[in-house]
Amino acid sequence: MVTANETAPRLAPGPRGTFLIGNLLDLRRDLIGFLGQVSAEYGDIVRFTVAGFTVHLVTHPDHLRHVLQVNSRNYDKQSHEYRPLKLAFGAGLFTNDGESWLRQRRLMQPAFHRQRILKLGEFIVADVVDRIATWQPYAERGESLDVAAEMVNLSMNVATKSLFSTGLRGDDEVATIARDLDTVINYCLYRTMVPFAPPPRVPTRRNREFTSAMAELDGIIYRILRERREQHTDTYDLLTMLLEARDEETGEGMSDKQMRDEIATLLLGGYETTSNQLSWTWYELSRNPEIEARLHEELDRVLGDRLPTVADVPQLEYTNRVLEETLRLYPVPWLERRAAGADTIGGYHVKAGSLIYISPYLTHRHPDFWAEPERFDPDRFLPERSADRPRFAYFPFGGGPRLCIGNRLAQLEAQLTLATIAQRYRLRMVPGHPVEAKMQVTTSPRYGLRMTLEPRRPSA
Repeated sequence: MVTANETAPRLAPGPRGTFLIGNLLDLRRDLIGFLGQVSAEYGDIVRFTVAGFTVHLVTHPDHLRHVLQVNSRNYDKQSHEYRPLKLAFGAGLFTNDGESWLRQRRLMQPAFHRQRILKLGEFIVADVVDRIATWQPYAERGESLDVAAEMVNLSMNVATKSLFSTGLRGDDEVATIARDLDTVINYCLYRTMVPFAPPPRVPTRRNREFTSAMAELDGIIYRILRERREQHTDTYDLLTMLLEARDEETGEGMSDKQMRDEIATLLLGGYETTSNQLSWTWYELSRNPEIEARLHEELDRVLGDRLPTVADVPQLEYTNRVLEETLRLYPVPWLERRAAGADTIGGYHVKAGSLIYISPYLTHRHPDFWAEPERFDPDRFLPERSADRPRFAYFPFGGGPRLCIGNRLAQLEAQLTLATIAQRYRLRMVPGHPVEAKMQVTTSPRYGLRMTLEPRRPSA
């Protein structure tokens, strides 16, 4: 009961849901579809319940800035979404929180200094050239290939070589890492969507597959760690930089367990986001020949017949805008935070323990900040068109203190890969091939992308 000296907290509007389970079934049926529907109906802050939890969907850039930057300490990752991920990635940066996260972030930050990342660019172009050399027979025969799968393989090669320039036992071991990570992520998603799934120690089929994949992945990581510590080689890769990292106060480095958690996290972030970004870029270029022509004109003008280098990236302005627009349309679908303490967002009360849903997918389509939001238009990112756009209207790599530590490497990989391939090929969708976005941890093509190759110039 509210007395004369008290004011009832102002609660955000939203759907009532079903008794006990709230809107759980709506989320299970079509998470992004449901979030988009309630956002359109109720506005920039929507309140609903899911199996007893109070949830706030936040889509306005000003409110996102509050959650991710201004009051970020109040919004942690102690939520249902992240608990299963901790089974796989332990206390890595993606799942860690609080002082432990802050210590790790400070410890790892020097490894991702801009100059160090630029030096890793040499790996990228060489890997792309090697990969597309295997495409030549497809181009000659006019056969299609799954470009989405090719981008996964290419990005995994770059991720593993950036981390371990030595130590991997050939392409088979790279494929093993990719397969194990896929198994682990699918398992974590399953546990997120099935709250009462059997505990991991119960020997169900899913649990056995997860345990096997984890054992295989850990075996590879710990073996490489052991060999690198024993060899004391002066190798320029991310692993060396992480091994050399020392806490400023204690002088201590990371334990093998913490190294393992960070390596597993970097492997996941290093291939999945970039491979999806590149896949969707080829799809959009095939649908927008006038944009593809402008991209080719820039590449021909800046590069001519030579391969791109890191030094070329600042001049490839349109190339970068193409990639930015891809990340606008196909970002991480949603993120979750937990309000550790009570707060007020946009004038609405948020009680302690509430879950905060953040959807780059929806915010990147917010009609107040993006005209014709479904249209692929790289020139949205021209300086004169984006100068007045709020910072958190576009946040493909997060924001605030938890801005993705590997975003520069991911961007560099995408820029050099797109430039190298688009120099040599036009990629065309096979007519009738189904294209649908699969929205889980990232946004990927559910059925792959069957495409044919039209050579533009001889391979280097």
